[in-house]
Amino acid sequence: MDLLQLVFSFVNAPLFATFLLGMFWKRATANGAFYGLLSGTAGAALAHGLTTAEGKGGWITNLHTYYSGTSHAFNIAWMAFVICFLVTVIVSLFTKPKPENSLVGLVYSLTPRQTDKAKVWYKNPLVLGIIVLLATLVLNIIFY
Repeated sequence: MDLLQLVFSFVNAPLFATFLLGMFWKRATANGAFYGLLSGTAGAALAHGLTTAEGKGGWITNLHTYYSGTSHAFNIAWMAFVICFLVTVIVSLFTKPKPENSLVGLVYSLTPRQTDKAKVWYKNPLVLGIIVLLATLVLNIIFY
């Protein structure tokens, strides 16, 4: 499990930062995303090489020892996320953005909101999501 979490911290954390910026910031560019992913993954590798947990990691040197492998992986993940996020923003600010008309339907702020007044409540994902969350809460209380 520790290995799986470590792999996810190398791959998923930078990828999540890239997707977040790509979906919600119309100024994000392809070069920013590429170099952000590259630097986030490299930052994760550097963090893994400089820290250890349960005898794993620290292949460069040991600057810090974490109590558990999970803590190690989670700390590497947030560092990779932040590095990827910052590098993507900085590189995107120095590269030419795509025209806004080509981003319609891809970026949240440029996508027209759908308003369907004929939609019934049981076809509304927000209402159904709230019902599922309430059912989960009730079942957790009952079977705790």
